[in-house]
Amino acid sequence: MQWPWFFTGCFAVLGAVIGSFLNVCIYRVPLGRSVLRPGSQCACGTPIPWYHNIPVLAWFFLRGRAACCGRRFSVRYPLVEAVTGVLFALCWALLPWQQALPGMVFAAWLLVLAFIDLDTMLLPDAANIGLALAGVVLSVALPGLHDAGGAWPSGTLSALGGSLTGVVVGTGLLYWFRLLASVMAGREAMGEGDVILLGGIGAFCGWQGAVFAVFGGSVIGAAVLTPLALVRRLCRHSEAEEEGRRAVSHASLEGDEEARAPRSGAELGAEVPFGPWLAAGALAWFLFFRTPVAWHLERACAVLFR
Repeated sequence: MQWPWFFTGCFAVLGAVIGSFLNVCIYRVPLGRSVLRPGSQCACGTPIPWYHNIPVLAWFFLRGRAACCGRRFSVRYPLVEAVTGVLFALCWALLPWQQALPGMVFAAWLLVLAFIDLDTMLLPDAANIGLALAGVVLSVALPGLHDAGGAWPSGTLSALGGSLTGVVVGTGLLYWFRLLASVMAGREAMGEGDVILLGGIGAFCGWQGAVFAVFGGSVIGAAVLTPLALVRRLCRHSEAEEEGRRAVSHASLEGDEEARAPRSGAELGAEVPFGPWLAAGALAWFLFFRTPVAWHLERACAVLFR
């Protein structure tokens, strides 16, 4: 294909535009509000004109403040738009079109669910189930999503089987993973929404992608969160020591043991959502690790079940 970067750039722009809509979904879906009406509004209720709603660029032009009332708005808005654009560009640049187009739908849906989970610690059932249904439908419409070749109906049936197998393996795997983790932790380790989410991931990625999303997502989450948690703990420990020194300086001559004891900060094991890391693992598999991971998993299964 001539001028491949031109089309990649076009999909990057398309992704940024869709990312603007995803910001609306991330905010309104948990509230049960329509994502279509009314149009984009400032927190003060003023409608946002299109020229103040240009993806990514508008935030910089406005210096992070609303033009109508001067309120600050989060840097996450351009971040979601930029990430969506990058993911759309990667899908088109790295994958054949029968995987690239559904991959864009997959990436956009995962971004919405990941940020909703970060905000609310919940994954809406409707959006979760919709992801699984979209994966099954797109597998039938574009069998190449699951590398299914052959003429109709063999290729379509093969892709449908791969998608449904991914749903079953994904939900079953995380259900038992969740049960084991809950028993070991002595409390609920993750929500049912994560189980349904992995079923939707399996619908797009097959059972191999679902397996990778669990373990790959755990590795990605640990790599990101562990250093942040350690830094946070060190900072809070320093704050606790300083507070303890201040308490000692104000203690009475008789000695107030409670005042002398430094107060502990938040524990390292703060509750974190698992959905964003499942999404990260799924996208890593879909974009970069599909071929090598699928080959190794198939070889391992052939050895185990021969």
